[in-house]
Amino acid sequence: MFADQNLVLQEKELLPSAEWTPRCQGWLGLRIAAGQGYWLPTGAAVRPLAFGDVLFLGGNLNGTFRASQLGPLKFHFFTVQPQLLIGILTLNEGHLLDDAAKKPDAPVLAFSPADTVGELFAGLVAQAFVDQLARRCAGLHLWSVAMAGLLAVLPEAPISDDKLLQRFRQLIGQMPESELAAHSLAALAGRLHCSERHFSRLFRQQFGISLRARQIELRLQRARHLLVSSNAKIINVALDSGYHHLGLFNARFKKRFGMTPGEWRRQNVPKQLPPRPREGTKNRPGGSRLAALP
Repeated sequence: MFADQNLVLQEKELLPSAEWTPRCQGWLGLRIAAGQGYWLPTGAAVRPLAFGDVLFLGGNLNGTFRASQLGPLKFHFFTVQPQLLIGILTLNEGHLLDDAAKKPDAPVLAFSPADTVGELFAGLVAQAFVDQLARRCAGLHLWSVAMAGLLAVLPEAPISDDKLLQRFRQLIGQMPESELAAHSLAALAGRLHCSERHFSRLFRQQFGISLRARQIELRLQRARHLLVSSNAKIINVALDSGYHHLGLFNARFKKRFGMTPGEWRRQNVPKQLPPRPREGTKNRPGGSRLAALP
């Protein structure tokens, strides 16, 4: 499924006058490899595209890529889903980038071949990587450079005379989302030497959502990613996502995504994943633990 190919570089070619409407979550990064064409956003001006041009689009944008009548249009693309980058982004960064990608007026970030982003994308396509992990890491670096302009406008918290509030903002601003999802409310409050009730109030005040709701969302997003990127059993996905009760995991997953974990996997798992090993397989590469993305 295209929407779930996080950080996987793909290639596509459109015949003359043919169109392609992307459907993705998060951000779409695209570089023109040959030919000429157009980005036709709904309700906005047409953007001509030529060799080497790079676009990064928020996933909520509506539009179509069209090849010129004069010849085919070839391009490379990949998607980045911020909600899956648990452990890399801080809570502030993930919140900003995820919200920006989902807005109806999400920004279109354009770069020329001579820009740093254009050169990095050309290198990503041209370089013969030893393995897919190295290519995904290079794609993540490319995306982070492209997003630098958005992160540069990350609103700084106003200065406050409340020392506890200042310590809270410093803690949350530096904490990866994976750490936030793993800690209990008591542990987080303990790091600030305040009550759990006070920490919860500060969190809701800053992010407009309860700490518990944000932790549940992070864990379920991780579970969804593991279901389509590994052969791990459902119980192992639940455990790796922070759930020790399979029934609770199944109930929350279905409430959030409208289907059970097993149904989600059957509908979205890439066909290239190797078959799950038979029962009794001992710990070895490719066993019941997590596998790398294809």
